[in-house]
Amino acid sequence: MGSFSSPSGSPPRSLQQGVVARLERLPMTPYLWLLVLVAGGAWFVESLSIGATGVILPVLKPLWHLSSAEVGFLAVSSTVGVVVGLIPAGRIGDRIGRVRLLTYGIFVYSGLTLLSSLAPNYTVLVVLRLLAGLGMGAVFPLPYSIVSEFVSRTRRTWLSGVLDACLSVGYFIAPLLGLLILPRVAPDLSWRLFMVAAGLPLLYALVVRRVMPESPRWLWHMGRQHEALVAVDRLEQRSRAYGPLPEPDVAAADAPEVPRHSARDTIRLYARATVVSAVGATGTFFMFYVVLTYMPTVFRQLGLPFATSLAFAAMVTAAAIPGKLLNGHLSERWGRKAVFALFMGFAALSAILFATAPSIGWRLADGMGMSFFGTGAFPGLKMYYAEQYPTGYRVTGASTVEAVSRTLGGIVGAALMPIAWHSMGLGSSFLIIAAVALVSLAVVALWGRETRGMTLERIEQQYLAPKAAANS
Repeated sequence: MGSFSSPSGSPPRSLQQGVVARLERLPMTPYLWLLVLVAGGAWFVESLSIGATGVILPVLKPLWHLSSAEVGFLAVSSTVGVVVGLIPAGRIGDRIGRVRLLTYGIFVYSGLTLLSSLAPNYTVLVVLRLLAGLGMGAVFPLPYSIVSEFVSRTRRTWLSGVLDACLSVGYFIAPLLGLLILPRVAPDLSWRLFMVAAGLPLLYALVVRRVMPESPRWLWHMGRQHEALVAVDRLEQRSRAYGPLPEPDVAAADAPEVPRHSARDTIRLYARATVVSAVGATGTFFMFYVVLTYMPTVFRQLGLPFATSLAFAAMVTAAAIPGKLLNGHLSERWGRKAVFALFMGFAALSAILFATAPSIGWRLADGMGMSFFGTGAFPGLKMYYAEQYPTGYRVTGASTVEAVSRTLGGIVGAALMPIAWHSMGLGSSFLIIAAVALVSLAVVALWGRETRGMTLERIEQQYLAPKAAANS
């Protein structure tokens, strides 16, 4: 990493502060809502592809006579691709722009999901899911990075809740779509038809390209100041169609000048934020991947019919939607750290209760609790680690956190779960999930930095020039 200073020859800093102040004053007009929902739609179509693997596992396991290890590896194959693609995709997004990478990513993972329907055997399917994960990795950090750069400091996690709810709607629809297709068609054909349906949103990439503008903050950082000013002018013009705008609060957007730092100093400055965010995200991703990928199989192993298992899995997944909306709202009011600790504490309790539940009904309720609080913890957490990094490295930093946490929680943890169930039993396995959730809670609560109510530029100053920021 190099310096985070503005490119040489850039306009006066006062002009940059004016751009930030103009962005911070924009109200939530229908046009800004459109941008949020288009970004959320990218996650919605992605979640259909991600959730597809968990839905078809109960069909493929007996059809292809898969072992527990093979089930686990297929379950995490797309996540392996996500992790491999995350960090280089992050740097690409910081260099070529958020919108271009978002468009390419959607096209890649949807196209490869369609191709998965033609897989002749287990090995080819695993390879195609892994390659689809590369496109998913490109997309994952982008929606909340984009939204964080468009909306004001008082709305970031609230809207992150809306974004993440779009993701959960896709996860909810995936098992329902499976319920419509899989029981009604012969097994060898049913899962293939389902993969076709999950890959059909391919054309959504064109919607993103047409509707979503590039981030003015990113344009400014890249030295394209004229384009940044034009972009802000257009945003203001659209906002004025719904009423007058308040005067820009330049003082609130002000921040002291950032000194230059060497690459080594820069890595040191963001090391704590990266480690804390990655540990917090590992606990959340671990619980998320277990709920998403294995709930149909868990309910099936508990003796429920296949259709009932998919219906129960859909109910568990749907519980995350109100959880995410509540988390985004509370994180804006009470702070990112406090709300993360609250949600992960209840998620751990739900996992413990799931492990000791006396009946299917209680296990359904406890599974919904894990989803509501565990998966529901994502909005505040994702916006939190997007906020930690400066504009020129925001997607890179968020991608690094996601790569590490998805490796530990989504690949290692999720791949070991079928083996743990086989050797330790279902109850003990869910106690491990609860323990990991409690560790992530403690690390964020003790060592995380609160960012509520601060502009992205002010947060950057606290990292790069903490003494100057404290005295400003």
